[in-house]
Amino acid sequence: MPFIMDVISTTITNKLKSLVSFLCQITKGFDSIAEEVDHPNLKTALKAVSVESKQYAKEISNQISETNIDTFGDNSDGIWKEIVLNISLHASLTKGGEIEELCNNCEAYFTKFYEEILRESIPIKNLKDIITYQLYATQCAFMKIRLLNKMRFNKQ
Repeated sequence: MPFIMDVISTTITNKLKSLVSFLCQITKGFDSIAEEVDHPNLKTALKAVSVESKQYAKEISNQISETNIDTFGDNSDGIWKEIVLNISLHASLTKGGEIEELCNNCEAYFTKFYEEILRESIPIKNLKDIITYQLYATQCAFMKIRLLNKMRFNKQ
């Protein structure tokens, strides 16, 4: 569909590529963190974010595949390294502080990437709805992880 491709600006293209790259990094990062967690419900919630992020990247890629945009340009793990560094620097010493900081950092990145795209005029039908859903779903996922993280230390 050349018309859609002509309408999609370089700005939107770059933002979509950055989002897909971020989602791929999150997939790998959350998988590795989930392996280290011993609480079964929390582990499952962390793995769910990984699986959902991979699915979100695929959904976005499928939506824009007709435009011949290569969404998988930069899949380096630079953002994930930055998140891990921030966790190390800012995690509180309380039990579960690392998971709390992980959620805070990742949610900030998710919100930034998604809201930057949502501010644009996107000519691809349904893409804005998909991105809006993904943003809200990740916010709920992080809320769940925070709750499970707190609950694992409040057993009485």
